[in-house]
Amino acid sequence: MAFAALLALTLFAQGPAEAPPPSGTIAIQAQDDDVIPPGAPTDDYGFVAWCYGALDESLTVYQVVLPDLKDIDAKFGSPVKETTPYAEDIVDERKALKRFASAMEAAERASPQPISEHGVAAINLGRSIWDPAKAQPRRQLAHAWLMWGLPNRCESTAKTLKTRATLLGQAMAVGAPTVDEPPHREPVPQPTPQGASEPVAAPAPASPSIDTLLDSGSAPAKDKPAEDKQPPAGSAN
Repeated sequence: MAFAALLALTLFAQGPAEAPPPSGTIAIQAQDDDVIPPGAPTDDYGFVAWCYGALDESLTVYQVVLPDLKDIDAKFGSPVKETTPYAEDIVDERKALKRFASAMEAAERASPQPISEHGVAAINLGRSIWDPAKAQPRRQLAHAWLMWGLPNRCESTAKTLKTRATLLGQAMAVGAPTVDEPPHREPVPQPTPQGASEPVAAPAPASPSIDTLLDSGSAPAKDKPAEDKQPPAGSAN
């Protein structure tokens, strides 16, 4: 499906005559115009969410217009011969949806503030670009679907968003020091007595004071002083 920005969705109003489908395919591909479509969010997260909504809705439209796509192929032929028109491109676009969702989830996890509501609003905004075409007859909706293409900027922005969010998430990983965590301090070593080995043994209990021993009557025995020698009996004074 050739890229014609969002202006392609207005082609239904012209009531085009039957014509062969564009030679391009609906596969996401590099486009010359890499601008953000009018009305889409300009921030990376919001824009990727917008791309997700627009692409997801186009896949829903595909199921609706598939009978018309088969009829168009039968009348005019197709550059790609498939049993189901554009089946391989649909597979690629479903993979793109997963890439967009992965980038959005990474951004939501890394954001310090909740942003999922902004993402939901952007997704719905992306879906809404199909509303004018869906209000028209199915054949014209099929032509609008064939003419629309996802901007190449969607893929490049999703890749950038996921890379940046992943790096930020790693910096905020569980286990990293928090802002309020006090700085690590090494324990202050206790002074070690000179010559003592580590660990220092608890000091032996102090010996009781002499006064304590005397009061308790348990003073250590001392050599008794030599008794005064009595003069031998019968000795003269």
